[in-house]
Amino acid sequence: MVKDKGLWVGPDELDEPPPSKLPLGGEGDISRGQYFRSATNITTVDATLEKPTYFITAAGGITPSFTFPYMRVTGSNNNVNLSADPQIAVSVEGRILTLFGVGSTITLENGSGLAMMGSAPFILGSGNSISFIYNTGGTVWQELSRYSGEGVG
Repeated sequence: MVKDKGLWVGPDELDEPPPSKLPLGGEGDISRGQYFRSATNITTVDATLEKPTYFITAAGGITPSFTFPYMRVTGSNNNVNLSADPQIAVSVEGRILTLFGVGSTITLENGSGLAMMGSAPFILGSGNSISFIYNTGGTVWQELSRYSGEGVG
């Protein structure tokens, strides 16, 4: 045993660099980090945090946006069956895209740049979501998951 700042420790337990003198907080403490709000009655909304809704046309397909964690999409004033090839524009390897339906339906079908689970089409309606990962080897968006609120489909 050796003495380290008044404490007996094993030779392999010396504090190097010395431990921080900042308090780590404890149970029930509230962080005052950059996201801490000093008031709970804030009613203004930061427009930069609002997720836009993308209006999709059959021939135009979907051009991915990665500004936010997911894209809110809707058919342009009608239900849309994508006829664009590819249905979703190409991307880079491993990119994740999540679509969240907020209005008119968009039908996504296997083929034309999409590899759907079980080759099953998906109707993306209001409250539904679907996630893809881009595979440059197959030049396709491969489906990762889907949610329709009623099970698969």
